[in-house]
Amino acid sequence: MMSIFRCAVAILVALSITVTVAAEPLTVAKASDVNGVIEASLAPDGRSVAMLVFDGVRHELLFHFPVTGAARGFALQGYEIWAGDRQLRAPFGVTWAGNDLLALDYGNLVISVDRRGRLLVDNLGKEVIRRAARDDEESPWLLVYTDNQREQMALVHARSGERKILQRPPGILQQTAFDRQGYLRAVTVLTEGAVPTYANWYLPAPGGTWQKLATFGATQERWEPAYVPNRPHTLAVRSRIGRDTYAYFYYDTERGEMGEMLAGHPSEDILGVVGVEGAAYERVTTGGMRTEEVWLNGTWAGVQQAVDAVLPGRSNRLSGNPRGNVLVYSSSDVVPGEWHLLDTKSSTLVLIGRRRSALERVDMRPMEIIRYPADDGLSIPAFLTRPADGARGTPLVVLIHGGPWVRDYWTWNEEVQLLAAHGYAVLQPQFRGSSGFGKRFEQAGYGQWGRAMQDDITAGVRKLIADGTVDPRRICIVGASYGGYAALWGLAKTPELYRCGISLAGVTDIEHMFHDDSDAARSDVARAIRLHRIGDVTDSAERFDQVSPLKQVDRIQAPVLLVHGEADQRVPISHALKMKEALERLGKPVQWLSLKDAGHSLSTTGQVSTYYRTMLEFLDKHIGPAAQVAR
Repeated sequence: MMSIFRCAVAILVALSITVTVAAEPLTVAKASDVNGVIEASLAPDGRSVAMLVFDGVRHELLFHFPVTGAARGFALQGYEIWAGDRQLRAPFGVTWAGNDLLALDYGNLVISVDRRGRLLVDNLGKEVIRRAARDDEESPWLLVYTDNQREQMALVHARSGERKILQRPPGILQQTAFDRQGYLRAVTVLTEGAVPTYANWYLPAPGGTWQKLATFGATQERWEPAYVPNRPHTLAVRSRIGRDTYAYFYYDTERGEMGEMLAGHPSEDILGVVGVEGAAYERVTTGGMRTEEVWLNGTWAGVQQAVDAVLPGRSNRLSGNPRGNVLVYSSSDVVPGEWHLLDTKSSTLVLIGRRRSALERVDMRPMEIIRYPADDGLSIPAFLTRPADGARGTPLVVLIHGGPWVRDYWTWNEEVQLLAAHGYAVLQPQFRGSSGFGKRFEQAGYGQWGRAMQDDITAGVRKLIADGTVDPRRICIVGASYGGYAALWGLAKTPELYRCGISLAGVTDIEHMFHDDSDAARSDVARAIRLHRIGDVTDSAERFDQVSPLKQVDRIQAPVLLVHGEADQRVPISHALKMKEALERLGKPVQWLSLKDAGHSLSTTGQVSTYYRTMLEFLDKHIGPAAQVAR
C-alpha cells in the first residue's frame, strides 16, 4: 500500500503545475469540431503508442515513444482506399498486430502498415474484431470480419494478407467466443422466419464438430457465450435468467447447466469481465448510473487507485503493463476524452492527446444523478445538467433518449453541454422500459408507450417545477427516434407543461410504424420483439390510436420543430411528413427541416451543425431570452 501511495503522490506532483486559463463558452462550431485524437493504442511491448489524429484537413498516424518522449507522424491521405466507388479517408480504429505492425480500420476496409507508415496489405478484411490472443505476443494474426454483414470471420496475417476462414454453424451471427489461442469456440446465431430462434453452439476442440447447446425464442431470456476459459467442457456466459440483472457464470457444456457465478450485482448489470480465458479473471465492469471498473488483480488495483487519485471524478480505463507503461483513457461528464501515459517505474503521468482538442478551454457543466418517484411509486433515475448561472427557475429542456430499450450514460454529451451553455437546464429521465436498470424495470415499460413510460417523464418535470428548479412557463421537450415520439406525445398528452417540442427522426403513428417500409418492419425478429414489448396493433388499433401523436394531433397547442433525414431506414421520413401535413391542415405552428442524405442518426459535421443551429434558434425563440422578453 505504501508504494501505491508514493506513486499517487509522485504523479500528483508531476501534474500539479498548470496554467489557469479563462474558460470559453461552448458554441455550435466548437461542439461540431471533431479535430483531435480519434483513437490510441499501446504496443504490446509498451514502447510506443499509436494514435489516429484528425486536424480538420487530414488524418495522421502519430507515434509517441515513452522512453524518449519523441513523436513521429505519417499522413494517411496518400492511401488510395476505395469501397466500391467511394474513397475512404477516415480511419477510426487502430490495432497492433506486433510491435512494428498495425491494422487501420476504415469502417468498411482494413489495411496494415508498419511503424514507418508504409502500406503492407491493402485489404485484410472489412472490420477488425480483435488481435488474436496467442501466447506469442509477436503473432501478426488478427481476427476480422470479411463481409459487410459481419457474418463471415477469418484469421488474417497482417503482414502477408494470408487468410484462414473460420467455419461455424449457419445463421445470422449474434455473439462469438474465442479461446486463449484465438480459435472460435462458441457462437450465438439467429434463424429468421415465422418463428425466429436463437441457438447457442459450442466447439469442444478446434477441428471438431459443433454441438448445439440451447435454443431460445426471439422474446425469451437467453444466455450468450462470452469467453472460453482454460478449463474443459466450460464456457463463461452472460445471462439474467432467474435474476434481475445481467451477470457472468460458468456453464457446463456436458450437463447443459449454469454453474458458478463469476461476477454479479443485485442492482447493476455486469457489462464485461476481463481475464476469464485465463486461470482467474482480473477486472469487472459494472453498469450503474456511472460505469465503474473493479480490479480483482491487486497490482492493477493499486495502479487504478493511484491514477484515480490524480484524475478524480473521472472514468479512467487502463491498458498495458502494470509494472511498466500503462495507457490511461480518461473521460467524464465534463471531459470528452484524454489519453495519458503512465510510467509506473518513475511514477510519472504525461498527457499525450485529447479527443476534442477545440474544447480544451471550454467550460463544461456537470451531470447530476437524481431520482424521483413515478406516479405509482417506482423510483426513476435521471440525469440533470444545470447551466452555469445555476439560478433557480431556469428554462428546461427535457431530453428523451431513443430506443426505447436503451439508456443514457454519465458521459460527455455534446448536445447536453451545448444546451447548458445556452442557459438551459437539461433533464434526461431514464423512464421505465429503459435498459440497464434490471429486468423488472425494463419489463415495467412493456405495453406502456404513451402511458406509464410517458408518465415517468411527466413526473420528473413536475418534480423540478415543484422544487423551484425550473421555470414552469419555459419548458420544451426534445427527443430523437422513440424520443421524438415521446416529445410529440408529451405535447399532446400534457399540453399545459410544454411551450414547444422538437422531434428528430421520431415515430408519429404507432400503427404506421408496424406497416411502414422501415428495416425493422421487414425484420421477423424486430416484428416479434415489437409485438412482445409494445403490443399487437391489429388486435387493438384503437388503443394505439389513443397514444399516437398523429391521431391526436388536434390536442397539440405548442409550436413543433420536425427534423428528419431523407435517407432514414429505421423511421422513414413518411412519419414526419404525415405529421407536418396534419399540423399544417389544422393551422398549428410547425417548423420543418429535412436533411438530405441523413439516415436515422446524423453522421456528418454539416448535418450536426445544421440541426444544432436550428434547434437553438427554435428554443431561444420559444423558451429562451426572446421568450423571456416577450412575457
